[in-house]
Amino acid sequence: MPPSLPIPPGSAIPAPWGLFEPLLLVTFAAHLLVMNAALGGSLIALLTPGPGRGAATSLGGKLPTAVAVTVNLGVPPLLFASVLYGQYLYTAAILSAVAWMSFFLVVMAAYALLYYAQPRLAAPGSGVLLVPPVLLLLLASLVMVNASTLAIRPGAWDGWFGHEAGTLLNLDDPTFFPRWLHFLVASLAVGGLFLALVHRRAAARGDAEAGARMRLGLLWFTRATMVQLADGLLFLFTLPAAARDLFLGASLLDTTVLVLSAGLGVAALWQGLRGAPGRAAMFVAATVLGMVTVRELVRQALLAPAFSPASLPVLPQYGPLAMFLASLAGVAGVTVWILRVWRRPAGRG
Repeated sequence: MPPSLPIPPGSAIPAPWGLFEPLLLVTFAAHLLVMNAALGGSLIALLTPGPGRGAATSLGGKLPTAVAVTVNLGVPPLLFASVLYGQYLYTAAILSAVAWMSFFLVVMAAYALLYYAQPRLAAPGSGVLLVPPVLLLLLASLVMVNASTLAIRPGAWDGWFGHEAGTLLNLDDPTFFPRWLHFLVASLAVGGLFLALVHRRAAARGDAEAGARMRLGLLWFTRATMVQLADGLLFLFTLPAAARDLFLGASLLDTTVLVLSAGLGVAALWQGLRGAPGRAAMFVAATVLGMVTVRELVRQALLAPAFSPASLPVLPQYGPLAMFLASLAGVAGVTVWILRVWRRPAGRG
């Protein structure tokens, strides 16, 4: 009989799972938006040639901050996911330990290199400075896709017996590269929208250069979103039938969530084509939240029937939970206030 890794049992949670699920979705959507802006903005700054280098310079000044915010916003969803799916997430991280532990060093190195490049992007030929951090961010995204797909594919865990040093990669998963491509194209779309939003107010005041940069950002956003609608279908049809069929009519809830999310994406595209980055951003935020919900439904479908977060035992600890939620709300409120104060005097977009 071939060796096999057992699936660890889930731990008791301090409150019903239905309380943690929406918190996971909302915080992960926020993390994903900023992460896409950081990676997509880096790619656009690197790929924008000639006359568009001014746009690259304006983006470059914000990229280190975007990476730092991405890291900080990644903590809450990781905590909530650990509560609900810890036995799968931690096992996937251990099986791919070399890549997983390297992830943090890779992101730190990318941040440092972006910080170094930031004041130098206006110089001729400075685009080459963005090559190393962009490659590192792409590598980090592959590591995350590897861990994410391993966490929902327990059947692949037995591959550890040939990679006992923690070097297991999930590259043979049919969804691996379609999932990564879907994320990559999304980052270009959000990065383009980020560029447009940065210059929106100055463009509205009649600044011709800002107007050109806003149009460039919207061009990236609309073209990437069009590709996104197509590669989303590719990703959908590479999913195992147990999950795919749910979104093709087998489950009214799953199908409705997917259709609504895609519709919000089309609405965002329409606003981008109309030259309205602010409205496009609102639809993009709603789209990302919808697609994060789709992602969660896929995870639950692939882990069923062996596991459901609803099956986790509850050991009530409402005091610490209330303190955590109050702190989370307070930090969120202070962050919004800081951003408003930061934008007000300079008229930033």
